[in-house]
This record gives sequence, structure tokens and C-alpha cells, in this order.
Amino acid sequence: MYKNNILNLVLFLVVISLASVIYFSEEVSTELDRLTTLDVADIQSITIQHNSNITAIEKQADGHWQIMQPVDIAANDFRIKSVLELVSAPVHSRYPVNEINLANIGLAEPVTTIAFDELDIAFGIVNPATELRYLRMDDSIYTIEDAYYPLLSSHFGTLVSLSLLPADSRIEKLILLNQTISRDEKGFWQSNIAISADHINETVDHWQNDQAFGVHSYLQREPLGEVFIYLENQQQPVSFIITDTDPWLILARPEIGLEYHLDIAAYDNLIVAQ
Repeated sequence: MYKNNILNLVLFLVVISLASVIYFSEEVSTELDRLTTLDVADIQSITIQHNSNITAIEKQADGHWQIMQPVDIAANDFRIKSVLELVSAPVHSRYPVNEINLANIGLAEPVTTIAFDELDIAFGIVNPATELRYLRMDDSIYTIEDAYYPLLSSHFGTLVSLSLLPADSRIEKLILLNQTISRDEKGFWQSNIAISADHINETVDHWQNDQAFGVHSYLQREPLGEVFIYLENQQQPVSFIITDTDPWLILARPEIGLEYHLDIAAYDNLIVAQ
């Protein structure tokens, strides 16, 4: 009886060991390799080229990202974080460059590339059978989920901050459609129309903090009015042309080729605040 118990114990331990080996082997085998081992915290610049358009983005000392080209404007940090995830994208397959016909997969003359500092990645087509996109990095071809290309091939406005004004700016004066808001000699906000101090402060706060739900390429429309925001230490005001109020508010900045789309409630908060 004692020997049988020992034998059963040994067999039990063997079964447990085999099960552990199988389990951990499966765990390893189902984990996809990553495109790179680059630490995104070390990345200081991103350059996206799509067709003949170049978007250059740089990390600032405060950790936020700034678009430097085609215009100098704050970037959407959330969207940039999504772009940075490309460096650790799961890889479904990898091939040496010399085993692939680059022309067949859109990588002979790629129309879209991205550089993270000195790391260059080129985008090819999507494989219609697997719905995975081909990439080239150094001397290898990879296939990954097609989650990044739509963002990189869009208008650069997709990567622009949703804020109407720079985060660290300080408003000095607002010229709206129906009033001018500025500070008096004591530093208090005042309007040239009859409006409560609370409403004046709310209007300034809206301009300082409101965000668009989308930033898009400027589309010329019939102007419906223009507002001017004077900022501290800036000689020229930031001007927004009102180009639509139905079904939402569109504030355009033609000089930088962008327009901001906001919910229609923003019209009363920003444009004709009373």
C-alpha cells in the first residue's frame, strides 16, 4: 500500500510537470513578437511623410508634443500616443527583403513613411487575404494589424490639439461679434455692453478651456463673421472666421489651413456670450 501511494504521488507530480510545460509552452507560442524594443519615452521626434506632405513633430521639455511642420501648433498628445504605439506593434510575420517582390506589396516606392528619431518605417499595402499591412524596417518586411496607417495618412489636422488656444496662453482681450471684453486699469474684466461680471468671466474661461470635437483641413465657405483673441506677449491676435453654425459651429483659421468643429452650444459660449 505504501509503495502504491509513493508511485501515485510520483505519477501525479509527473502529470503536473507535463501540464506546466505544455501550459507555458502555449503561453510563449501565442505571444507575438513586437516590431521593436524601442522605449517610447526615449523618442524625441516623429516625422510622417505621406505623398508629398510632411508632418514634423517634436517632444517639448514639458513632455507635450508640438507640430513644427507644416505649421507650428500644439499637437494632440492622445493621438501622438496612439502613433507611438506603432513601435511596439505585434508582428504577425517577418520576411527578409530579398525574399519579397517589393513592387507587389507597395514597398518599392512607398507613399507613406514614418521616422521615430533615426528609426525609419515604410508602409506598404494591405494583404487582402489576411487584412494585415506590410511594413519595411531595415532589411526586413513585417505584417501587422492595420490600426496605424489611417491616422498617418490623414490630414495633419488629425494630430493637432483640440484646444482653440495654446495651453499656456493668457488672454488680454476678446473682440466678439457683439462685444469687446478687456481688462480695466485694475485688472478686472469688463465688456462694452451690459453684461454681468460672471458672464464675462465665463466667456473668457470658455475661450481658454473649450475644445473642438474635431480639427480638419480648411474648407472655404462664405464667412459669417470673425472674432479676435489677443494674447499676452503676442502682437497679432489669433483670429477665427465663423464659416458655419448649422448643425455645428465651425471656426476657421485659413492662414494655417485648419478649421475647428464644435458643438453648436459653443456659439453662445464663445461668439455672442451675453
